[in-house]
Amino acid sequence: MMDIEEAPLPPIADLVKRYEDEVFFVDERAAAQYAYALAIRFKDAGQMDDARQYARRALHYAERAPSKTLDDVTCDRLTIGGVPMPERFHDGVVRNRLSDLFAD
Repeated sequence: MMDIEEAPLPPIADLVKRYEDEVFFVDERAAAQYAYALAIRFKDAGQMDDARQYARRALHYAERAPSKTLDDVTCDRLTIGGVPMPERFHDGVVRNRLSDLFAD
């Protein structure tokens, strides 16, 4: 019996492109989610300047996205670019989960 291997993570460059597309099409929630995933991927890769930059972008877009109802903050994706997404996605979650990247 063969072991099932996890699929390789998509290249960070692909995620950057998707993030830029969401910004271009003014989907602030999706832009926030892609920036969040990028912050984590860059942090995992040891690229802390890029990680901090995308953490700030994630927070910026999360603060602008609607968050009045449960539907507003329910994340419709389980993962983005291999990064598990929180079930509820809003600025408070971004601040909490990426707090180490905001400390200067």
